[in-house]
Amino acid sequence: MREFFADKNRKILAFALAAVIAVSVLGATGNPIVASGFNFLTKGLSRVSAAVTDAADEKTYEELLEENKKLTKEAADLRTQLVDYYDLKDENARLWKYYNLTKSNPDYKILPSRVIRRDSNDEFYSFTIDAGTTSGIKLRDPVLTENGLIGFVSSVTAASSRVTTILSPDLQAGAIDKKSSADGVVSGKAAVSDEGLTTLTKIDANAEIAAGDIVVTSGIGGIYPPNLIVGKVKELKIDRYDATKYAVIKPYEDIKRVTDVVVLTDFKNKGQVKPASEKETR
Repeated sequence: MREFFADKNRKILAFALAAVIAVSVLGATGNPIVASGFNFLTKGLSRVSAAVTDAADEKTYEELLEENKKLTKEAADLRTQLVDYYDLKDENARLWKYYNLTKSNPDYKILPSRVIRRDSNDEFYSFTIDAGTTSGIKLRDPVLTENGLIGFVSSVTAASSRVTTILSPDLQAGAIDKKSSADGVVSGKAAVSDEGLTTLTKIDANAEIAAGDIVVTSGIGGIYPPNLIVGKVKELKIDRYDATKYAVIKPYEDIKRVTDVVVLTDFKNKGQVKPASEKETR
C-alpha cells in the first residue's frame, strides 16, 4: 500500500476518489451547500482524470528517440522515391523526344545516352557519353539528337563512348542540299568550329546552293543513313588555299552544349556503300 501512494499521480487519484465518496454520502442529505461542493469536486475530478490520462500517455525519452529514428527513415525513403520519380519522368521525356524519329524510321535502333564529360582541350568539342559496347554501341555509329546529326562514335569502351562532332574535320559524311540536290561532304573546319558551325565541302562550282537551304545526309558510304538533318546553310565561301567553294552550315543543335543524345546502333542498309551516282531527289 505504501508503494501505491509513493507515486504522485496515484496520490491525486486516491484523494479524488475519497472526496467523491464523501460528497456522495453527504449529498444524500439534500443540503444545497453539499450539492454545490459535489459539483465543484466533480469538475475537479474530471480535470484530475484528464491529467492522469495525459500522464499515462507520456512516452519515455528512449521511446521518443526510437520514434524519431523511424520518422527520419520514412522521410529519407520518401525523398528517394521522389528522386526515382523525377528520374523516371525525365527518362520518359527524353524517350518521347525521339518518338517521331523512330515512328518515321521504324528500321532505326536507337540508344538514348547522356553526355558525362567534355574534352576542354578539343577545339571541335568532342564529348563522352555514358554507354558503350555492353549497350550495343560500335565504332562509327552515328550520334544524333531530335534536331539532327551531331557526330559519330570515334572510340568506345565497355561503359562509355567518345563522340567526335560534326564540327571536326575527322567527320566525313556524304550530304546533299535538299533544295538544289547539289551534293558534297560535310566536314568541320577549325576556322568556324568555335562558332558552332560546320561546312559542306567538295561541292560543284556551279552548284545552286543558297543561304537558308537545308542540308541532309545522302546515305553514301553506309555509315550514315539518308536524310539525317545536318543543318541550314548560313553562307557560301571560297577556300583561300585551293579556291574551291564551300558552304558554311549552322546545325540545328547547339553542339557545344548538348546534354542528351541518341546513338543510332542500326538502320536499314547500314554498312552498304551507296553508289555516288545515286542522288537524293527533292
